[in-house]
Amino acid sequence: MWETKIVEIRKKVKESIEGLPYEKLNQKPSQEEWTIAQIVLHLAGAETRFLTLANDSAKSGGGRSESDVDLSVFDDPSQKLIAPIEPSSDPQKMDDLMKALDESRSLTTHFLEKYTKEGLNRQSMNHHRFGDMPIWQVLELLGKHEQRHLVQMEDVKKRIT
Repeated sequence: MWETKIVEIRKKVKESIEGLPYEKLNQKPSQEEWTIAQIVLHLAGAETRFLTLANDSAKSGGGRSESDVDLSVFDDPSQKLIAPIEPSSDPQKMDDLMKALDESRSLTTHFLEKYTKEGLNRQSMNHHRFGDMPIWQVLELLGKHEQRHLVQMEDVKKRIT
């Protein structure tokens, strides 16, 4: 299920930023908030971290997790979360942002080509926020995380135009 959803969500992310001028990509809606470019860099960086962790755990055989972790924290955009790594505040060009999204997605594509849910048989990985979780659930984590930030990007676009 999430194997398909992450493709759809990424398509929406790319469509959301297509055609935005350089100035809008790099404009903060407020001093405390991220630019759209920073959100995109955050998405690419998070996907890279999530999938590197998943791939490394799958290769090593990891532990076992009998149940999925609760990822509902991503479902409420009003609940503020602190990112463990702050994205660069350097201004970004559209081509560089698209390249970052494509490069991070290549890790997910590689993961999906190499593993199946059944093949991982509830092997676990350890996530900094959620603890031990089934490796395969990384796809749900990725999808919910990206969907949350897609909503954030749409909100930023409304407030900077």
